[in-house]
Amino acid sequence: MISLTNLIETKREQLFYLGKVYGLTHPKTIQCSQQLDVLINSSLKKQSTEIKLQTNF
Repeated sequence: MISLTNLIETKREQLFYLGKVYGLTHPKTIQCSQQLDVLINSSLKKQSTEIKLQTNF
């Protein structure tokens, strides 16, 4: 199973590549950046939930 952290790192590498090849304002680069944002937000939400659960004990 692929972890969320691995997905983020893979998407980040893809974003760097697309930025170099197509430029930062190309639709492919922007789309990849938005996908990375979704993954990072999911990770932060998961971490926040875990912290809340830990502080309730």
